[in-house]
Amino acid sequence: MTTKQRIAQLRELLKQGHKAPKMKEQCEMTPFDAVTWQAALILEGRRGVITRSQTKLDKAQSTETGYINRGLTLSSAFEAAEFIDELKGYNACPGATDACIVACVGSRTGQGALPSSKIARIGRTLAMWYDSERFNALLDCEIASEAMRAAVFGVKLAFRFNVATDHWQLANECAERHPNVTFYDYSAIPNAVRSNGKVRRVYSRKDGKARHKQALAMLSVGYGVAVVFDVDARTKAPLPKTWQGVPVIDGDTNDLWFLRAPKTGAFVVGLRVKGTKKQQQSAVKSGFAVGACG
Repeated sequence: MTTKQRIAQLRELLKQGHKAPKMKEQCEMTPFDAVTWQAALILEGRRGVITRSQTKLDKAQSTETGYINRGLTLSSAFEAAEFIDELKGYNACPGATDACIVACVGSRTGQGALPSSKIARIGRTLAMWYDSERFNALLDCEIASEAMRAAVFGVKLAFRFNVATDHWQLANECAERHPNVTFYDYSAIPNAVRSNGKVRRVYSRKDGKARHKQALAMLSVGYGVAVVFDVDARTKAPLPKTWQGVPVIDGDTNDLWFLRAPKTGAFVVGLRVKGTKKQQQSAVKSGFAVGACG
């Protein structure tokens, strides 16, 4: 049975009154059953779509920032590839490198490494892939609801479409549908940063000489660039004040880097290297995480 057929079958069971499995039960299933159940539950409105609780997003939620922060956490890189029958090698992060996949904050570190989080990410991805119309309708409804909730508290809604992915065109389309919501993102695709959409976006520097050169090129024409530094996040040590002659703002204070970015000119969103000691060492060795001098 294909993934599409299984999701359709499970959706029909739910419509007929079948008991919805809890996440604990899904974690005990085979990976195929777990993620197809999750997709079916999402498409039938039994599970939410957007991310309401994630460490980085939660930091920004206060009257001080003036925002409630939410996001969409889909499966990163090749995480959902084995479940998408129609497209071999499905990659949600076209600009990803081996080093950034290993250290991905959205899927490999912290809460993102939990089995339940992985099931949720892949389930959302399959729901989007196999019934995009229904998925977008649910997504839009939740974003609108969060925007209204924010307004009640006298703040605005900030939304990060790509918490663990790089679907920049989909992010632009979603931002067009919600003109009163502040969309922001990171992308390893230069054209995404150059696009004139309504998403505030910085270029995400990766490892490798070509990627490093591209990051410098983006800075040279005034764009923002996110850079991971060889500074252990657990120590809360300060980031360098400048990198390659460009001012660095602390991207770990909260996810709303655009509130601290200079009004004009290039800037760097500095991020501390995260993950286990092994993941951090790998990030430094590959050049994904850099020293203060670059």
